[in-house]
Parts: sequence; structure tokens; C-alpha cells
Amino acid sequence: MNMKNAACVAIGNFDGIHIGHDTLIRRMIELSRETNEDSIIITFKFVKKELKKSSFNIKYINSPEAKMNILRSYNVTDVVEIELDEVVSKYSPEQFIKEILVDRFNAKNIVVGYNFTFGHKAIGNISTLKEFADKYNYDVEEIYPVKYNGVAVSSTLVRNLLQEGKIHDANNLLVDMYTIFSSEIDMDYSKNTGFVDNKSSIIVPADGRYCVMAGSEKAVLTIVSNKVGSVFIFDKTVEKNKNIVFLEKL
Repeated sequence: MNMKNAACVAIGNFDGIHIGHDTLIRRMIELSRETNEDSIIITFKFVKKELKKSSFNIKYINSPEAKMNILRSYNVTDVVEIELDEVVSKYSPEQFIKEILVDRFNAKNIVVGYNFTFGHKAIGNISTLKEFADKYNYDVEEIYPVKYNGVAVSSTLVRNLLQEGKIHDANNLLVDMYTIFSSEIDMDYSKNTGFVDNKSSIIVPADGRYCVMAGSEKAVLTIVSNKVGSVFIFDKTVEKNKNIVFLEKL
């Protein structure tokens, strides 16, 4: 018998917490209060070698650490990162539902986005969740797309905007303004320069000049990319070990 508290869960990759994710998570929290259930955010960590290799060219909006920090800021009962290893990544959709959502978390309400997929080769979707709802005694709520200028907001949209240097538009979609964390930049403070290697998993905006917050002060950051990475050139001395928050492109 499952003795865990009944849970209301929000599930997603949550790469770059944007207004669509925010709508989904806040609805889950609201529903958890209505039903007096635990509120749990479930996200994923890709640990399979082939997934790591394929994600080499897919830059993340937030580093894994940053993503988890943002998700924890919602003050839910728990934030859980499921490792998609050689075993879990091969779960059938029903196996994922039973062994993770039902047995591990006692999910009674499941809130997901309109394009959510899961299970081996991502063959499960919202219809699959609904198909097994009666068997495993839970309800499913689908969050429809949140739109910006008539386009459905997604991590892909935000990623493309950042790569095009459209900071203003990207920041309108993100819960927090786009930030590159100090741990991701190899800084030379004596020269007011930094470097982000192309092997980094994070997005670097398009080449150009940007107004940024570097610690407590504004600065102008010029980004120049080459074959091995991106050079950051600041117009003034910046505080050490401070994150770089992008405000607008100049």
C-alpha cells in the first residue's frame, strides 16, 4: 500500500523557465492547494552518453544548476530531477507512469504542457496519460500554449531569440532576465575580458554590444565569437564572480 501523501505533479524539461512553464507550474500549485496534495515539480537530467553527445549542439538556456534553483524558488513541496539513464530512458510510457508517477510519487493530479512527451523514444504523450488515468487512479490537466505575438512560447523560441541577439523579446518570455552565470565564464579581470568555450552547454547571444548588469553596476559587453568560443569584452572593470544579466542589445 502506498503511504506517501497524494501528490499533484508538474512535469517537463523546463529548459529556461519561460511564461509557458510559469503558467503550468502555478496551475499545479493552485490545484495542489485545492486538493490538499503535495506539490511536486518533476524535471529530467540526460545522463546517457548518446544523449549527451546529441545535446552537444543543443545549447541550454539555463545550466542544470540554474534551472533547479529557479524551480526551487516556487517553494513547492519538492523539486525532483529524474535521471534518464540506460534503464529509465527505456521505460515504456506505462512503465514510466506506474513506477515513477504512481509508485514513487503517488501522483493523483498530473499537469503537463500541450506538447509533453515521455517514455522510450518519446512515444508517450497526453493521450497516453489520459488512457491510463482510470487504471492508475489519477487525473490529467493539459496546459494549452501561451502565445507571444501570436506564436506559441517554447524553449526553442527563446533559444532562437537569444541566438539572434533579441534580448528584449527573450526577456519578455523568461521568468528571470537572461543570465550567464559567473561559473560559466573564464574571466580575466585584469583585462576586463572573459571567454566561453564552444563546448559549453549554455547559449551565448549573437555577436554585438549589450547593456548588462555585472554585479551591482551596468556595463557594456561586446561579444565576439570565433571557432573555439566567444570572447566577452567589458567597457569597465566588473565585480569578481558576479553573474552577467542581459538587459538589452545596443
